[in-house]
Amino acid sequence: MAQLTEQGFRNFFAFYRGEEQQTEGVDVLYRLLEKLQPELLDDTSVWVTHYRAKPELTVANPLPVQYMSQLDNGPEGWRQCQTSSIAMCLNYLGIKDPVSGEAIDDDLKYRPFVFKHGDTTASSSHQQALTELGVRHRFRTDLHKEDLMREIDKGYPVAIGVLHHGHVSAPKGGGHYLVVRGYTDSHALVHDPYGSIDLVNGGWSTQGIGAGENQKYSWENLIPRWDIGGGWGWTFS
Repeated sequence: MAQLTEQGFRNFFAFYRGEEQQTEGVDVLYRLLEKLQPELLDDTSVWVTHYRAKPELTVANPLPVQYMSQLDNGPEGWRQCQTSSIAMCLNYLGIKDPVSGEAIDDDLKYRPFVFKHGDTTASSSHQQALTELGVRHRFRTDLHKEDLMREIDKGYPVAIGVLHHGHVSAPKGGGHYLVVRGYTDSHALVHDPYGSIDLVNGGWSTQGIGAGENQKYSWENLIPRWDIGGGWGWTFS
């Protein structure tokens, strides 16, 4: 008489559909275990704990967020950093237009939702646009470095607003948005939709379409430009 292999035994679990004959077979197995080896039915037995254990989710760091530039958005692109940054997050999260079902895989596909509710620089416009898209989101003004790291560890990028003008000792400006997609002990790993910020002196080291992709911004010089009594940012967890 042929004996079930280990793989063959696994198949009994894989192909179980609750059919009558399958249920009867499980009942027979249970009664045999109850009679011959009742310890195997204990809730803490080795096979039960292994069966119930959930594998740890491995999250990439940095997250595989697709880069988008604000500078190819037309004449007003120079002021659409918030739109492009949030659009990068939406694309990563797989968000779709609730009416057409089309993926929000470009900032120009997200921008019309923003324009319906106001100006691209206003957080309220994005609040309403994200709500319309059915996206779980929070606009926060109390974020810290540890919050960014926790979001990344959970698999979520964060769009943050920084002061990109003036020396790092006294940053100023109307604000600029970029995406934090990963981190190391010394740097935030970011996509900057405009270019690469000169974090020490302010302004731009480089600018242009694609210039801000895969940038490393040192925590030492980024934090003073962002976490000023609490950092601004959009979270999606």
